[in-house]
Amino acid sequence: MSLALEHRDPVVLGWAPGALPALSPWLAAAGPVAIVEIATRAPTGRTGTATREVGAVLLDPDAADVGTLRYRASVRAGAGAGTESLRGLREALAGRVLVALEPERVRAFFSRDAGPGLELLDVEALFALCHPDAPDLELATLCRIDLGRAAGADALARALDVGALLAEAAAGARAGVSRFVEVEQILAHRLPGSAWRALFAPAPGSASFSGFGSRTGAGASSFDFFSFAQRAAAPAAAPTPAPDTEERFLAIGASDEEPVPFEIEAISAALADAERGERHFPGYRVRKEQIELARQFVLVLQDGGVAKLEGGTGVGKSLAYLAAAIPFAMARAAAGERAPVVLSTRTKLLQDQLLKKDIAAAARFLGHPGLRALSIKGRANYVCERRLAAVLADGGDPSMRPELQADHALLEACARIRPAGEVGTVPAALLQRQPRLRELLRASVAARSDQCSREQCAHEKRCPFGRHRRALAKAHLVVANHDLLLRWPPDYPAFSHVVADEGHELGSVAEEVYSIRVRPEEMEERLDVLFGAPVRRGQKRYATRGLVASAATRSADAALVRNREDLRLELSGLGSAMAVFADGWGGAELPNEAGRERPAAARLAASAAQRLEALANHALREGPERRFERGETKDGSPVAGLRDLAGEEEATRTISTHVEALLAAANGLRMAFALENDAYVGAFEGLESPYDRWSLVLRPVDPGPSFRDEFLGRVESLAVVSATLFVAGDDHAALGEIGLADTGSPTHFSYSVPSPFPYEQAMRVVALTGEASLVEETAQALAILARQLGGRTLGLFTSLSRMREVAERLGELLEGEGLEVLVPLRASDDPGGLVERFRKLQGEAVMLGSRRYWQGIDVRGDDLQAVVIEKLPFEVPTELRRRRDLRLRAAGEDPFARASLGHMLLHLKQMVGRLIRSETDRGLVVIVDARADRGYFRRLADALPDGVRVERAAVAELPRITAELGLGLRNGS
Repeated sequence: MSLALEHRDPVVLGWAPGALPALSPWLAAAGPVAIVEIATRAPTGRTGTATREVGAVLLDPDAADVGTLRYRASVRAGAGAGTESLRGLREALAGRVLVALEPERVRAFFSRDAGPGLELLDVEALFALCHPDAPDLELATLCRIDLGRAAGADALARALDVGALLAEAAAGARAGVSRFVEVEQILAHRLPGSAWRALFAPAPGSASFSGFGSRTGAGASSFDFFSFAQRAAAPAAAPTPAPDTEERFLAIGASDEEPVPFEIEAISAALADAERGERHFPGYRVRKEQIELARQFVLVLQDGGVAKLEGGTGVGKSLAYLAAAIPFAMARAAAGERAPVVLSTRTKLLQDQLLKKDIAAAARFLGHPGLRALSIKGRANYVCERRLAAVLADGGDPSMRPELQADHALLEACARIRPAGEVGTVPAALLQRQPRLRELLRASVAARSDQCSREQCAHEKRCPFGRHRRALAKAHLVVANHDLLLRWPPDYPAFSHVVADEGHELGSVAEEVYSIRVRPEEMEERLDVLFGAPVRRGQKRYATRGLVASAATRSADAALVRNREDLRLELSGLGSAMAVFADGWGGAELPNEAGRERPAAARLAASAAQRLEALANHALREGPERRFERGETKDGSPVAGLRDLAGEEEATRTISTHVEALLAAANGLRMAFALENDAYVGAFEGLESPYDRWSLVLRPVDPGPSFRDEFLGRVESLAVVSATLFVAGDDHAALGEIGLADTGSPTHFSYSVPSPFPYEQAMRVVALTGEASLVEETAQALAILARQLGGRTLGLFTSLSRMREVAERLGELLEGEGLEVLVPLRASDDPGGLVERFRKLQGEAVMLGSRRYWQGIDVRGDDLQAVVIEKLPFEVPTELRRRRDLRLRAAGEDPFARASLGHMLLHLKQMVGRLIRSETDRGLVVIVDARADRGYFRRLADALPDGVRVERAAVAELPRITAELGLGLRNGS
């Protein structure tokens, strides 16, 4: 055990000059403070002894230096800290407020000495308010954002980092940095008793920042985005814009390059100019494959039609299409065309790459720094100012519990600080910290156009979503996702030219977009709008009036209430009846002739549909309440005004919108259980008690006609591009279900360029021959490779349950090896966070993932040297697949060869593509269950790069194969 206490100049310790004075108002209010971090370093061997570290930064009011305390002790596994060993540490921290990123861990550590009365401040709660736009709340991330450097490694260094971040926040508030000023305002209004308020108080003798918006008075809960945006950008507030001032369009930067015109030879020449490329893309290489691909993009944008383009890994697909799309968009703008060019992607990883790096660099490279580019998502991703104000008003009750007040404070921080009021991708760390935030966010957005029409929203000009939508009309280039592309709202600017990257995913997205959805929750929301929201236990304490005219008699009103309650019970009963057939994830696909196979559910669905139709017809028949404009006398007394005919007309339109949706839901319920329904296959999702939040999804057997009529028919050109579009030259697996495969149309063409990488020397593919269980064989293969390579291994799975079983077994096999096993918590988790953690560990880990990890993962260099594929990725047989196979068979096709095998090979091609990401990469792909005894085993080569073959080997031979490839031996490893 060791304990060291020193007093030092904070600048010597890495704090910025002025950091300690910035904390002085907070220290004056809080008194002596200790910022505490605890770290436990695992043993390198199997001794059972670990090293526990405590690092603390001691801060005192009016002190000119800071104290640093470092405590180290060896502890046996499972043992706590002894009272005697902690005595010196306890004395050093006595009388101080403890600040910690993990307060409960600190409380547990000191519990034997300090007892439950220990005063602790949760600094992560403050960081969540300051950085709701960060990808996570990891200390390393926050240090990069605020301090521009990496985080420290040991406990004391981390405690010093926390102190530096607090000082940065305090100084930032006083310098007018908008995010910190906003946090000060949120604390003052939402959490006036917070100990963090003093951190943002003006330093003695300085001007107060109350001019940024007082929150006193009855109307304080209404959040004025317009004023906020004005003061964030107003030159009078500061001589230069604040460093985090938001811009709607991407920051492109300056360029001295001659503008490249939209001409095929000029674009080719720019891409062939190595010096020009190096000025904007470090390590730039001229690739003939990229130039060939760019020429195809020029042709389709110029001549129209549909281009199906495949570019192998390393071709540089993004720059190829940007080299065509940017000059094309700029030429159109110069000619007076206002419609933007749309770039669409499937994954957030690729969208982030385009927005954060590729587009700006390409615009500079092409000599078009004036490019206006931005991203847009569906309306459910953006705060609606009107709805947000209502939610925040509900949170203004002073009797509300502190934890609920904290939820509303975090909601307001998300709305104010996240760019453009975008809350659809709030990081999981915030939702895990405060789970109620999810519902508050959902209530603060307008997911449907009827919730946020221009006529309804009196504050549209101040709304973040409205501002972003107006900026969209001025953009040359818009980045969207496939889902929004196919659902493009009518109040968004029209487009006619599209480049769809990750184009092999268009079919699966179209399947969801053109499906019919029925949700009890949505039906109840619409009925609340029409007839008013009743009092509900645990929710609002009051009822609301609806748009529809009130019932003429009490008995009629009571009948309406009973009808709604019976509908609610029937829908809940329907969910309960289907839950008997649900899988482990709450899903239940309906069989053919579901009305005969699921009679109890069918009866409930029919009854609920009848009630929905009755309620919808009642709303249409009764129409809106009569409305009168408010008038007043000369002395201000209210009087009855004239009929508000415009208001009644708007209410009539809104009623019609909701009625149409209710009738569609009724039709969906009937269709799902109809004895003759060849067009759709129904499936229930989210079947969990109390069975009132399920979804019924009817997916089209053939989404092609809808895709062609609703999307393809209104575009002049569509370029579908992917690294995995063809399997042995066939595009049916990727595009067949939306009708883009084998069309024979003269306006459609295909083109493929191979990867420039030397796969024959760089990659080997092994199919294992073992007879152990799949879980054991996979775990053994991963463990052998991880030991041989020092981690650097990715495991890809077709089954979530098997992935978790393998993770548990792998943890046992790698115990004491000093390697982490990284596993996503949920199937829906964004892979980005786990991939970033894998990179930070420089490959000293094994990363496991299921379907979301099959594509988009890009780890270059030695950090990834092996990919283990647990099983050939055949799709799970479903009723929807069976119906589609029937259509193929009726057309004279072999469903297994064309669809099942084609999809498997396409997925395998994606999985294999995770390994070699640069010209110098080398690695091994291992397929554990390759079905070597099946006839289609020989077709696996169709999913591999040219020159790569599948070899069979036992798991024990993997060390020999990795040695032959020279893996695990470079960079001194």
